[in-house]
Amino acid sequence: MANKGKSTLFNALTEGNAEVANYPFTTIDPNKGVAFVAKPCPHTELGKPCAPRNSKCVGGTRFVPINVIDVAGLVPGAHEGKGRGNQFLSDLSQADALICVADASGGTDDEGKPVELGSHDPCRDVQFLEQEVDYWLAEVLHRNALKCRGKPDQFKQVLAGLRIPEEEFRHAVSGDYAQISLQQYLPIATELRRKTKPLVIAANKADLPGAAENIEKIKAKFPYPVVAVSADAELSLKRAVAKGWVKIIRANDRESFELTAQNLDPRVTSALDQIKKKTIDKYGSTGVQELLNLIVFDLLHAIVVYPVEDEKKWANHFGDVLPDAILLPKGSKALDLAEKIHSDLAKGFLHAIDGRTNMKVSRDYVLKDGDVLKIVSAR
Repeated sequence: MANKGKSTLFNALTEGNAEVANYPFTTIDPNKGVAFVAKPCPHTELGKPCAPRNSKCVGGTRFVPINVIDVAGLVPGAHEGKGRGNQFLSDLSQADALICVADASGGTDDEGKPVELGSHDPCRDVQFLEQEVDYWLAEVLHRNALKCRGKPDQFKQVLAGLRIPEEEFRHAVSGDYAQISLQQYLPIATELRRKTKPLVIAANKADLPGAAENIEKIKAKFPYPVVAVSADAELSLKRAVAKGWVKIIRANDRESFELTAQNLDPRVTSALDQIKKKTIDKYGSTGVQELLNLIVFDLLHAIVVYPVEDEKKWANHFGDVLPDAILLPKGSKALDLAEKIHSDLAKGFLHAIDGRTNMKVSRDYVLKDGDVLKIVSAR
């Protein structure tokens, strides 16, 4: 969403350096980065420190990487090409989930221009995102249904490009999809968008006056998860951690911090006090980590699995403990894990060994969140 704090949130998620400014369309080309979802690390059960290779572990919490993209800002009429609409909507085609960044303080209008706090209804931010995405998706489906008339394989490729499973499309559409009008495609697009690109609302600027009331209003109006977020606070804390000023403490789904440096500039301590008072004490966290975890684990139903080569020491052949943490869809099987690691492992799959029970499991073993597994292969 234009100027709702989207680029600041991206930086808070990724510790990146997307351009941030108080005017519309700061983001022209999409920024791509890596963020991290958080899970308890199994090394605490083993009693030995882990040696992450593709992730990181801090204080017993494993942070597993995911890809995020900060796309061009959206304004009403984007599906007609207004603003950077065409670019924005094209970038969405590869997304597994969507974050709608709404200005909970009501301080940004539809065009992304700063206005008096509380003068704009943030529900409008969500409504026109729904409308613009649904119109765009309906137009893409309608146009390609006509273009691919009598060529089902080509239309399947269109669906694949939009990350829409063919079975989901068939479930949403009855009859000949090439005979459906654009208006008839709109409710189909809404259903497909909700099923294939789940949405969560990041109610940003939650620390500003009036935001708490607006957040409750958003929750009452929409069926999507809503997370109170202060991207500014999160970004400030991450920068303070990088400078060695503070340490983040996470416990019981709450977040806090403690000072680790002395003789800080009074302006720094005052800013940190404001973050604690207006964000941490009020909401329990800045909302940024909660936002990521909700998307990946609750909406996309992912699990984290740890492949090892030594099931007794939970290590690879170098002796590194729990070097890799892999995200897989819930319901994945041991064979899927093997395929994720290397196709040859899957082709020669014999069995797997559960690192906790030391029991052999078959290729059809359904993986559990936090599993530590050794794949035994003939290749």
